[in-house]
Amino acid sequence: MSNDDEISDYFQSNFSELQNAFSAQQMRRFIALDTNPERIDFVLNYPEVYGLSLDVDVEPLLKSKEKAGQLKELGNKYFGRGEFIKALETYSNAVLLAPREDLGVIFGNRSATLYHLEQHNHALTDIKEAKRVGYPKELLYKLEERRAKCLLGLKRHDEAVLAFRSALKFLDESKLLLEKKLKLEADIRVMLAVIDKGNELARKEPKTTQLKVEKEKPHEVKKLTPQIENCNPLYPSCTEAVEIRDEGGDIGRHAVAAKDIEPGEIIAIENPYCSFLLAEYRLTHCHYCFTRIFVPLPAACAACSCIAYCSISCRDKDAKIHEIECKILPDLWISRTSINCFLALRVITKQPFDELMKHKEKMKNMASKLEVSVERPYRSDDFETFCGLLTHEDERTAEDLLHRTYIAIWLLRLLKKTSYIPEDVKTPDAPGHTPSEVELWIGGLLLHSLMLLQFNSHEISELIIPKGSKSMKKSKSNFIAGGIYSTIALFNHSCNPGVIRYFNGITMIVRAIRSISAGEEISENYGPIFTITPETERKRKLRWQYWFDCNCEACAGHWPLLEEIDPTILRFKCETGKECGNILPIKTDTEEFMIRCSKCGKSTNILKGLKALQDTDAIFKVASRNLEEGNHEEAFKSYLNILKILDENLALPIRDYHLCQNSVRLCCLHFGNVSFV
Repeated sequence: MSNDDEISDYFQSNFSELQNAFSAQQMRRFIALDTNPERIDFVLNYPEVYGLSLDVDVEPLLKSKEKAGQLKELGNKYFGRGEFIKALETYSNAVLLAPREDLGVIFGNRSATLYHLEQHNHALTDIKEAKRVGYPKELLYKLEERRAKCLLGLKRHDEAVLAFRSALKFLDESKLLLEKKLKLEADIRVMLAVIDKGNELARKEPKTTQLKVEKEKPHEVKKLTPQIENCNPLYPSCTEAVEIRDEGGDIGRHAVAAKDIEPGEIIAIENPYCSFLLAEYRLTHCHYCFTRIFVPLPAACAACSCIAYCSISCRDKDAKIHEIECKILPDLWISRTSINCFLALRVITKQPFDELMKHKEKMKNMASKLEVSVERPYRSDDFETFCGLLTHEDERTAEDLLHRTYIAIWLLRLLKKTSYIPEDVKTPDAPGHTPSEVELWIGGLLLHSLMLLQFNSHEISELIIPKGSKSMKKSKSNFIAGGIYSTIALFNHSCNPGVIRYFNGITMIVRAIRSISAGEEISENYGPIFTITPETERKRKLRWQYWFDCNCEACAGHWPLLEEIDPTILRFKCETGKECGNILPIKTDTEEFMIRCSKCGKSTNILKGLKALQDTDAIFKVASRNLEEGNHEEAFKSYLNILKILDENLALPIRDYHLCQNSVRLCCLHFGNVSFV
């Protein structure tokens, strides 16, 4: 993800004050400290660290009875004019702003809009929520009648009957004039009779066809995440085709192919240890699963209007964490701090305080290196697995350590504003107070996480396609969130990666994007890729952000950019195979078909290879047409076929090969998070 070395403007002035308070001798003492809790304790002795106020203006992020009321009235006008899409958008904004006492009616109004838009499942959710938060008793008959009609739309006749009967019961509570009440009662009884007659006919008729159920709309379709059938018993997020080795030194832990891997093969599926949505998507995407929202639901808390959920399920699953984070989200957003700060906090808040303290005790006895076994596999949801990722702590400058310690203390101060840390271990947020051991340990964990996340966090993305378009030409991949994927974090970088990552919700799916031979390293890409970024620029970025000098095959071989690859040269592999490994560059207009290898002396017949390459031209045209028409599965299969043919005959870099890889990437991205905007 993006580098967070430079401190943002929000902190700069206060951090400079802290830096100026350090003498050269004090800085030497600080850099000599061995543990993160010691660093936190040392810096907390400086009053300057408390100089940044934690009191921010939260007014724009709170519920507003007045604004919600105005939006409700505007929504009513749109509804009255039959402008249901505008009514839906307006009611949805009102739902997020409304205090609980006004929420029921707005939910009810939105359910009516959704019913008219034939979004019956969403309408049923709003009806359920309206009743949960409180709906006027005299109007409950309306909700129940609407619920019955939605259930009819979904062919759930038995439930519809119960809802109609409930509507009849609540009619007694209504304030309708007797004439209107009697008419509505008669209408409902007619509906019940019709349903009863339909059920009777259905029982008599032979069951030859299934009832047609309402078609799901595009935004309602949730893609199924594939599953790994044969996983690596030591690293269960990977398939058995992946082996994790540790060679120490600069290479460290890395992934290697345990067997030959074909293009398109899924080699890993992993859920994050923790993840967090970027601020700019807090109202458009679900705060829990990161799905783009069609009908937003507000947070479970009664205070904020600053986040939204796609479903009751997501809201309820996130309720306990949001209860803690609600008070401090404004501070985090206003500071415009790195997503890594959000993730560092989530490392803490994702588990109850008592659970975190169990980890504290475990870490006292934890070995410096995590031993992985079948009994104790490397799991992405494991705290010790997360903590064991690389931090480069020993390579950091004094200024870098001070900067991250300062940010960790700011995050600790924010955490102390919440109910997370019990009062009996919490100390005042002011100079002159000795922090508790628990506070120092949590501060140390925040510091450890900040250092770790710098090198190990991943962007979570979503493919944006213009609404109404089948073509992928104008599509783009958006960075919507950050996450920590402990297994994929072990994969090393290559400017010519062997895999592509995409996401289904927050689940990362990793596929091979070229043939990978058994024993060959499986590399992903940290950002710079050889086809579009010059070698010197790639190396500079990787050294600056990830602190290593890249020597991948693209860098070591000084591969040209995609636009500079000569399309008139074919790079055939010597038929001798890996024992020779030589490349035979051949002009496309050659009339020779037996080419002598300058290394091993044997001749290679390129005629078969040339014929195979001709076949790929026809396959590529068909694949590209399928991609243009939105037939992504068919296009994907064809592109993979091309990659396999080229892999058998030619050596990289090949212009057509990398163009084909780009198309495979587009297909894969379409298999993941997609929004039509």
